[in-house]
Order: sequence, then structure tokens, then C-alpha cells
Amino acid sequence: MDLRGTLRQAEQQVARSARRGAERAKAGVEAMEAGILRTLKAHRNSAESPSPMSAHPEQESEPAAKVRTGIVSVNGQDVGKVRCTGGR
Repeated sequence: MDLRGTLRQAEQQVARSARRGAERAKAGVEAMEAGILRTLKAHRNSAESPSPMSAHPEQESEPAAKVRTGIVSVNGQDVGKVRCTGGR
């Protein structure tokens, strides 16, 4: 095989590899889209169906506000008063 034949064969191999890669990428994207749509459909169906908790709306209450306490301990030692040293 001469140089031209070798180059032609290499170009054809690169083209086949690129086609296979594009087909795999397309299949991956389609699988991902199908998974997302399946998840959205399941979420939508669960949102439409009444849950046992929503059967009694008068018993539902808003969650209590989370109280932020600040820093309580540093390196395992309790902090009595918060002091700002300015990073010194």
C-alpha cells in the first residue's frame, strides 16, 4: 500500500470513529432526556395524587422558624462571648 492509500484509510477510520462517537453521544443524550422526562412525570404524578398528610389540612402547620444561635464552641471549648479580633 502506498502513502496515499494509507492516508485515505486513516481518514476513513477517523470518519468512522467520529460517526460512532456522535451516535454514542446522541444515544446518551436521548437516554438522559428520557430519564429526566420519566422523573418529571413521576414527580408530576406524585404531586397530583393526594398524600396522607394532605388529607387533613387543618392539622398541617408551618414548620417552626429555625433559631440561629451563632457560634457555641471553638475547638471543643465553649465560647461565652463573641469577640471580633479582626483576624489578628
